[in-house]
Amino acid sequence: SVPLYGQERGEERQALLSAIVHAYFDYTRAMGFRFLHMRVPPPTDEYNYIFESRSLVVRLRASLHLAHWYSRLLLKAREQNIIYNYDGGSTATSMPNFPLALLQPGEIAAENAFKDVDTRHLDPQTQELVARVMVQQERCFVVHLQNPNTVAMLVPDIAPLLPSNVASDRRQFVGVCVAHRLRFASLQQAKFSTIVLVQRMLAHQSKAHSKFDQEGGLPGGGFYPRESYGYRGMPPPHAPMGG
Repeated sequence: SVPLYGQERGEERQALLSAIVHAYFDYTRAMGFRFLHMRVPPPTDEYNYIFESRSLVVRLRASLHLAHWYSRLLLKAREQNIIYNYDGGSTATSMPNFPLALLQPGEIAAENAFKDVDTRHLDPQTQELVARVMVQQERCFVVHLQNPNTVAMLVPDIAPLLPSNVASDRRQFVGVCVAHRLRFASLQQAKFSTIVLVQRMLAHQSKAHSKFDQEGGLPGGGFYPRESYGYRGMPPPHAPMGG
């Protein structure tokens, strides 16, 4: 991964990224979500690696490392009682609580293409990596946020929803990056791109706050949605998280 500050050790960077994801788990649980879904994209799906074009060998290694990190991340979250439990599977179709409706048509097509991939034209090293990923037991995860035997303790969220085309979903985020030629392949590129994205989000939030104030400042429900919608009291049971 790209260094965050340039001087930190790999384990320090991993600890910070893990803390960010654990905070998201804690937040979605407090908002009343019961499940959260995580998926490592198949390495043959090159369009899901949005920050830099990668060779198949690099994507294969990244798939193995990301799945291993997800497993350790969830194990630690369970040990610290941030989540109740989690299930892992090799595909979404092998898991009863991972509805395919959560995946885009292109993602489903990528899963099918990876299942039927022909490795005969690949070199021996790449064939070995493909075989390792093929037998990988856990690439899709269903996170159980709530203990089914207890009453969920919800935390009220009185913050208004502030829609932004930077953070609403992956496709819009990629579109913004392409339109502004943003890159993340080096520390310098990542810093510049992050500044551009943050400034854009701040501008959208300022505009949204102005409209919110003009309409009387009525509080609305806010949690991490895939699109700009809010629920109070009975939020949807599934919180998305994509790989």
